[in-house]
Amino acid sequence: MSRILAVHNSHNASICEMNDNEIIYFQEGERLDRAKHTKNWQILFNKYRNEKFDKIIFVQGIYVHKLFKEACLLDLKEVMDTLNLKASEIIYEQGQHHFHHACCAFYNSGLEKSYVFVADGGGSFDDRNSIEAISCYYFSKNKYKKIFKVYKSTMGKEYIDGKDFHINTISFGNLFEVAKECLNYKTEGSVMGLSAYYSFPVDTSKMAFEKFGHFQISQDRLLFIATRAKKEIAGIMCKTVQQFLETTVFKYIKNIIKNKKRNLCVSGGVFQNTVLNSKLLDIVPNLYVDPFADDSGLSMGAALWHANQKKYKCSQIKSLYLGDLPNYNMLPLDQGIRVSAKDIAELIAEKNIVAIYQGKNETGKRALGNRSFLFDPRYPFGKEKLNMMKHRESFRPTAGTVLHEHADEWFDMKSKKETPFMSYVFKVKKQGVPGLTHIDNTCRIQTLKKEQNYYFYQLINEFYNLTGVPMVLNTSFNFAGEPLVNSVHDAIKCLLPVETLFQNIWFPEVGKLYSTKNFKNYL
Repeated sequence: MSRILAVHNSHNASICEMNDNEIIYFQEGERLDRAKHTKNWQILFNKYRNEKFDKIIFVQGIYVHKLFKEACLLDLKEVMDTLNLKASEIIYEQGQHHFHHACCAFYNSGLEKSYVFVADGGGSFDDRNSIEAISCYYFSKNKYKKIFKVYKSTMGKEYIDGKDFHINTISFGNLFEVAKECLNYKTEGSVMGLSAYYSFPVDTSKMAFEKFGHFQISQDRLLFIATRAKKEIAGIMCKTVQQFLETTVFKYIKNIIKNKKRNLCVSGGVFQNTVLNSKLLDIVPNLYVDPFADDSGLSMGAALWHANQKKYKCSQIKSLYLGDLPNYNMLPLDQGIRVSAKDIAELIAEKNIVAIYQGKNETGKRALGNRSFLFDPRYPFGKEKLNMMKHRESFRPTAGTVLHEHADEWFDMKSKKETPFMSYVFKVKKQGVPGLTHIDNTCRIQTLKKEQNYYFYQLINEFYNLTGVPMVLNTSFNFAGEPLVNSVHDAIKCLLPVETLFQNIWFPEVGKLYSTKNFKNYL
């Protein structure tokens, strides 16, 4: 048995443990220290004490100066000594940001061969002080080759170097970051959400021009649009940015795959854009979207790469419930109401918000029923109500979880038979769920089988028996700007300040429904 532990130390710090080729544990630092996008990697090691690994891999996020390497290794040695943690081999990985994104996508896809396209705000620096913006690889089992790489030049230089393109530009990820900052939104998801409110075509022709066969994005043009948007309608900018992203990414990918029979995996923060992902299905039916597309996936990518060098295994990741198990000892077990899934379904059908807390925390950026707020999708103003209570912009879309066997009945699933990780949005085929239907008649959905999440499936099935609607509105158990809750303590602490708005929390494994009144003296 080969035991591997990989940790990513930068933006969105994370840790991944593997035995042979199986992912045993994965956790994001922000879930533990409660700071969004934390770089606190040391906290992730506290789970391990007096343990031995074949390999411990230290993944350096972006900066690659040799002096920084020495400092990182000294920090790692200190943590290992404190915890009496042993490793036969310590590996320091630097300058491979996009490659680790690509590995995370490919080795979780279950494909034996595939192109992998990576796009984000920026990755590792090269020796000319340019930073990765776009990368394309081709993987075949445990081998790969680089197709091309686009760098953002920080020195204002533009040149071709083999298959590397150095362009004075901003990246696709930076495009949304600039838009978010200009409009004073909390997340890039707000830009994507508002773009759907405007169906008219917009002119994106002046936002970029081709250079060396690639697209140079004009930041000046973007800022001009932002200035107009502030004075007129913010949606103009959001629509423009979203449309530009879609059209330019389409051009890249059409050049890569050539025909619809080729496989494609995508990773990097850009592909958290579920609208983009769904439209890509029209040109790439065999598409796999990395559920760990942000930088937290770098530790997993490094672990998967090293594990598959020793023994290649082709298997698609089945579950994102990879985090910490809950400790229910702090619950007042003499309080609470003993309930069934049917009782909870009835409560939701009466327009009550119910928080669900169970099992290992789901990892990645989507709530998948272990740390979720649940609501009745039939309620016309459900989205607006939840957004207001969570302190999000009113136009932000919500998501739904639908029983797998009914998904195709309610949604246009295109080439997908299932979407267990909420990677796509689909057109709503039937009326009756206005609470989760976005302005453009789409919804981001999670399809759910009984074996994937027993209690959650049981609840939705009871709701279906009661209402004829095989789904619930599902949004993350957190408030705007906060990570998803991890521990029972996090869950209670999250709800107490707003107890009049969120009064019900269901612990299926305990079999009880608690009111926030049960925790009056908790803090």
